[in-house]
Amino acid sequence: MSSADLTSQRDLPPERKVSAKGDIAPEHDGPRDTGMDDAGLHRWLERTWRTPSGIVGALSSVDHKVIARRYLITAFVFLGLGGLNAVVMRIQLSGPQRGLIGPDLYNQLFTMHGVTMMFLFAVPIVQATGIYLVPLMVGTRNIAFPRLNAFSYWVYVSGGAFAWVSFALNMAPDVGWFAYVPLSGPEFAPGKRADVWAQMITYTEVSSLAVAVATIVTVFKQRAPGMSLDKIPLYVWAMLVTSFVVVFAMPAVMITSTFLILDRLVGTHIFNPAEGGDALLFQHLFWFFGHPEVYIIFLPATGMVSSIIPVFARRPTFGHLGLVLSLIAVGFLSFGLWVHHMFATGLPKLGASFFTASSMMIAIPNGVQIFCWLATLW
Repeated sequence: MSSADLTSQRDLPPERKVSAKGDIAPEHDGPRDTGMDDAGLHRWLERTWRTPSGIVGALSSVDHKVIARRYLITAFVFLGLGGLNAVVMRIQLSGPQRGLIGPDLYNQLFTMHGVTMMFLFAVPIVQATGIYLVPLMVGTRNIAFPRLNAFSYWVYVSGGAFAWVSFALNMAPDVGWFAYVPLSGPEFAPGKRADVWAQMITYTEVSSLAVAVATIVTVFKQRAPGMSLDKIPLYVWAMLVTSFVVVFAMPAVMITSTFLILDRLVGTHIFNPAEGGDALLFQHLFWFFGHPEVYIIFLPATGMVSSIIPVFARRPTFGHLGLVLSLIAVGFLSFGLWVHHMFATGLPKLGASFFTASSMMIAIPNGVQIFCWLATLW
């Protein structure tokens, strides 16, 4: 559309104005139709979008920046708690017969450390960064589904608090952060410790799914006018691919925790081989989530590097399309690697060979990214 065409639109009614893409702009009932002056419009927008005053108002805010800061602060609190677990374990292992903690408490510390670092810090910290930056980078006022985004934070806090309160009450899970059956089943893990693990997993994964859905919708539906797919910043591409990985990976571990709860509390035998179940099914479901989780953490970091290097190199990114395709390829291939966590389980050699090849193939798109970074610097 030429500048003359755009100038000629100024006298058209709102329902007939044509956007830069050539389609008809929709009717709207916003403040520009109310006859407000600039000062009145500014006050109206400020009342609409500001974070309410007071504690209740602050806790009920749906501003993506406020929620992202809460995620970041909470995640670092959990990082500190998980780090304390690690310090106590290392002191215990620093010499023979140290006697600082007993074996039962050591198992709880080991489990809580892994659970905290993987589910309460690593994934939430990268998603929190995306919650803050993605809306700003695509040119929208707030993330899509802002109340769902706020809800995701409270679910995340509830899951983390549930796990750590159980630790304070001497009911913390002690079956490892992966909680393999049959060790986490009703026969070998009586009591409520494994139930706490399963419930906490469900909480945190619901939170991650909510953030992923909001991020995907934000990128596809709320981009600034004129921001086509080839103009999306590389960090936003990384968060978009990561969000799709979350959507497809997280349900697997939620199914795993649900099946474990059913075996423990309802009396099903989904993971009990003696009753026709399959213990390896637990590992397949868990690692179908577990290995993509590596790239849920890794991809946003590569997106940051891809966005930072051209700024400080003061030159355009080398191979923008190649970087985007590499991100997509890594996200896709991440779902073909999970069995390399299970090579000691006696799987058929053909299957092991396939997953060995997949584990090698994923190095190719990652290598492409590093090559593009070096070429940008060169």
